[in-house]
Amino acid sequence: MSATGASRFNRWLTSRAARAACLVLVGIAATIPVWAVRRQKTVFMSQPADWAPEMDEDHKPPSLVFQSAWTWSGFKAPLAGDPVVCAGSIVATSRDGEVAALDPIKGEVSWRISLEEPLGSGAATDGTLLFLASARGRLRALRGRDGVPVWTADLPDAPVVAPRVIGARVLVGTADGTLLSIEAETGRIAATRLLPGRPSTPAEPAPGSVLVGTDHGALLGLEESSLAIHLRHDTGAAITSPPVFDGARVWFAAADRTIHCVRFKSGRERWVARTGAICTARPIVRGPYLYVLSYDNDIYVFNKRNGHQLTRVRMGHRLDADAVVARDHLLVVPSTEASIVGLALPGLQKVGRFDLQAPGEWFTTSPLWVADRVALGYGRNEGRVLALMVSEQAAPAGRAGETKPERTSPPGSAEPGAEGSTPSP
Repeated sequence: MSATGASRFNRWLTSRAARAACLVLVGIAATIPVWAVRRQKTVFMSQPADWAPEMDEDHKPPSLVFQSAWTWSGFKAPLAGDPVVCAGSIVATSRDGEVAALDPIKGEVSWRISLEEPLGSGAATDGTLLFLASARGRLRALRGRDGVPVWTADLPDAPVVAPRVIGARVLVGTADGTLLSIEAETGRIAATRLLPGRPSTPAEPAPGSVLVGTDHGALLGLEESSLAIHLRHDTGAAITSPPVFDGARVWFAAADRTIHCVRFKSGRERWVARTGAICTARPIVRGPYLYVLSYDNDIYVFNKRNGHQLTRVRMGHRLDADAVVARDHLLVVPSTEASIVGLALPGLQKVGRFDLQAPGEWFTTSPLWVADRVALGYGRNEGRVLALMVSEQAAPAGRAGETKPERTSPPGSAEPGAEGSTPSP
């Protein structure tokens, strides 16, 4: 046989043997029962078995009881942004430029003013002064104790994210892609930085730095005083959640439904994890865990160091508002659900719930924790603020998380009164 013929014969034998081996493997696989095949563990399938949230039968989480303290209904337009605490008062703003300071215990108005121009976001505060950015491109500072104007600064364009106070500066991003650093006491523009794209997140603090994300997918770390760039990490998709610094790392979400962890000093990526939908709420770092609220109705829990998904908790409605940590609980406001839900940390067992008894309404702000109470805004047409007293009661017998928490609905809360506050009896 010639060399060419021998080569063809060998190739024929090899291919025939390979086909025979494939048939044997298919036959063996057909005899294996379906239950014996290990499924791939992704964010959409079964959860890992190593989730150990430090909870057992001897340490049942106490139930949370919510009780209405007061309701204030003085705005004629919906709320703009989230309420804040300044100079001992809860300060709320409306989209038509109204600003009101409320006593957190009684709900009485401490002072109230009208800016006579629309607001696109809520106020920022350093605890003494309030800073409000109007939709027309003007930043104002008000004295927190009485609402007296302190200074006004003109911005180069309309603000696209809420202002933030970091150190002695007010950071605000505008539609032309500029980030401005403004002295809180005087209103002087101390530094500016043209960003690679429009800012898509408010500025967030890090040691000696300012973190901000853009709609072009860049996470930037800027020197606090000069705004010089010392860190840049490009994801290829818009940054959708505020970046959060903890230790030597930064966590944030992007529009391609990914969660990123990068080193603070170098910007080097440590890990990437996927979720079922985009995430806009601020991630929460607590102990070894990273909690991420998603538009797919779930709260994802990751190991913050390696990105391993530990579990996910379904809430039933989209999660787009920031959650707040109160004592050892996470308070969550699912979108359009008209309720606030209390979850025990770290395991996220549902331990309490309050339903807003107002047909056609739901909470429109993130929860604000102040003086052992939680304040929330609601009202699709007229902005209102509701304050709830929060207390704990011992968990009843049974498995933790399986019992229904006691719920206290606000008396007569179906429709609060007109101007002023409505205390509960």
